[in-house]
Amino acid sequence: MKLEHSISKDYLPYKKLSLILTISFLIITAYIAFFHHTSWIVDQDGMMYLHAGEEILQGNGKNIKLFDAPYGGPIFFAFVNSFFNEGFVVMKIISLLAGSGSVYLAYKILNNVTKSRTAFLGQIFFAFHPFVGFFSIQAEIDMFPILFSMGSLYFITKKELNFLDIVFFAFFIGISFMIRTQAIVVLITGIIFLIIYSKQNFRKNVTYSLMISLIFIITISPLIYYNVSTHNVLFDHDPTFFLQFSSFHQTPEWKNQVVEIAQNGDGFLKAVFIDFDLFVKNYFHNLFYNSPNKFFNFFDKTNISLIPAIPLLSMIPMLGGLTYICKTFNKKYSKNILPLLLLPFIFCLITSVVNLNAGEQFLITWISISVISAIFFSDFIPNIILKQRIHEKKYIISSKKILIISIIVLILLSNVGYSYVMFRATSSYQAFDSVSKEIELIMMPESVIKREMIVNEIWKKISDDPDIKNSYVMTPQYYFVPYGEANFVRGQFNEGPKNDTIENYITRENWKHVELFHSNIHSIPMDRLDLNHPIPKYIIHVDRDFDGKKQHGFLKILNDPSNNEIPSNFENIYFSKEHGISVYKITNFE
Repeated sequence: MKLEHSISKDYLPYKKLSLILTISFLIITAYIAFFHHTSWIVDQDGMMYLHAGEEILQGNGKNIKLFDAPYGGPIFFAFVNSFFNEGFVVMKIISLLAGSGSVYLAYKILNNVTKSRTAFLGQIFFAFHPFVGFFSIQAEIDMFPILFSMGSLYFITKKELNFLDIVFFAFFIGISFMIRTQAIVVLITGIIFLIIYSKQNFRKNVTYSLMISLIFIITISPLIYYNVSTHNVLFDHDPTFFLQFSSFHQTPEWKNQVVEIAQNGDGFLKAVFIDFDLFVKNYFHNLFYNSPNKFFNFFDKTNISLIPAIPLLSMIPMLGGLTYICKTFNKKYSKNILPLLLLPFIFCLITSVVNLNAGEQFLITWISISVISAIFFSDFIPNIILKQRIHEKKYIISSKKILIISIIVLILLSNVGYSYVMFRATSSYQAFDSVSKEIELIMMPESVIKREMIVNEIWKKISDDPDIKNSYVMTPQYYFVPYGEANFVRGQFNEGPKNDTIENYITRENWKHVELFHSNIHSIPMDRLDLNHPIPKYIIHVDRDFDGKKQHGFLKILNDPSNNEIPSNFENIYFSKEHGISVYKITNFE
């Protein structure tokens, strides 16, 4: 009875604190989202997803192709936006609520597997990670599936599982999978967890595993039905998209074949067996270098480690926390912590088939890093490192606690600083240079040139055209064309022959078939079937190389409006030498 009383006394304050942290997270991210993040920049993919969903709802699904996400997210966001017609705001609000819900669920999950104090510390680490806050303010789809994945982890980490826990686990993973396929990792983690403990109750756990699979399939059946009825395939996207662009080891011949397979939708297995030895080489590179690099930061700016700003340092709490969990597993931790420990390993084993580069692609594993790091600071250091001095004077023990708290505060401040730099650098034209330069920019905020200002200046020049809504703008970035204000044709200035003409480039006349295909599916409206054949009325030239491919020399002349080689029907309406941007209106084009 005394133990129960003690537990309730320990639990209630941290439960209240977890709510306060969640509400604080919501308020702060909402303030940044609505007062400082006021246009699509980093989250320009959200614009593409929203347009794709709208086209599908209008019955044009056959002409839509998404390589890196299922259609569930775009359809949902487009459906919700149909009631408000404010896509940017609607998507941001959903991200804010999903991010805040994920922060709250972080405490609930961790409280399932450890004591309340440690759970609250883990929730703090979760909430302060730069990518959680950053994508909670974006008009993107990333935090929405994370919310459902977190919900599923809450149910699978309960100390005693019942029928409803299994149902909700599978159902939430199904919802998450229809938005981002990384959720399959959580599904497999849950099933493996049950199989590991089948020895204790074989029939029950095998039944649960079968139920999970069945409920998952039933949940995603609308997506499967749509794919089969529209595109005659079970799934209309696969990892071949990432395989063709981001493989570390590749040859030109191999890449051309992979690109063709991705375009034709022939399936990932066919791409794997083009050169199986090369695939294995890439797999082990991803497994033993790329993924650990993201978790521990081997000098990688976009990582998911506890301290993204400082290389390698995050290895200490991760390895220390894992050591303590293994050492005290039967005494302090029960089997329900296993899903969180298995998740990063299973994630790496499955996703290493491709090279994942973006930090948000690893967000689903952040809850595991949070709990391991929290155990390091709340249990490993006090009980292992400081164990020899447990009987020393109280002020010494207090000084040790102060030291631990100070280290935690420094980590949180480092993450806040990283968050600020990431937001400032991605929303302005000044890349990160040094800490001293960042301090200088903080002291002189007027010197920060926001991308939004330049984009708005450009659009003022273009929007004077009374027929702009029916016109095409050729540019490498979605954000140059405000949502719903004009059509967009993707051009990265490296497609087609190296020695062609500007006129042939803008008509895409001599582009390779695969270049034309990727331009079409990344244009607005999407044109998977190559039906539209757009001719741009405006071209926004950016003097920068994209996707590691050098811009064609004959197009670089557009960055100098005074160049005599520019066609006479190209009227320059905007030029910024500082930012390398030139805008032309194309008149009398035949």
